[in-house]
Amino acid sequence: MKYFLILFGFLVTNFLSAQAFPKSVMATGGIFGDGYGGEITFNNNIDEFSFTQIALDVSLSNYESGEVSIPYSSYTLSYSYYTTLYATARRYKAISMGIGLLGGYELVNGGQNEFSNIVFLDGDSKFIYGAQAGLEIDIIISNTLSVVAKTTEFYHMNSDFGQFTNYSGLGIRYYFF
Repeated sequence: MKYFLILFGFLVTNFLSAQAFPKSVMATGGIFGDGYGGEITFNNNIDEFSFTQIALDVSLSNYESGEVSIPYSSYTLSYSYYTTLYATARRYKAISMGIGLLGGYELVNGGQNEFSNIVFLDGDSKFIYGAQAGLEIDIIISNTLSVVAKTTEFYHMNSDFGQFTNYSGLGIRYYFF
């Protein structure tokens, strides 16, 4: 009887751990508005069809104002909820859509209000906040890796330079088991 309980306990714990949904990290790079940028994420799978995502986004761009080009960058942290819209058998390919909130900092002209001797900026470097909506295509290439194509539309409510900004990029996701 003692050996039966040990075997039963072993099988139950194996079954429970086999049913656990993995956590993952992802790194992508791509086009961010009129410039370029990247994203690093931590994903926590809630179940087979949904996950939460904490993301750090960085964008580097130039804001064009007439003949003047002003360097602009934003650094945001976001928290989003994603749900799967479509998945093949065994989830080798999946399309997920998500929405979330973000906060961060936009840096305009390296923090300098004076651009040249005669040009002053209307906008300031400041903390920004807003919302986002995204779409991901995830294609599994091994037990722990997948290729991800991602697009996200950011809405920075209080930004002077980029209220609506799109990010589209490609990257790799690594799954922890």
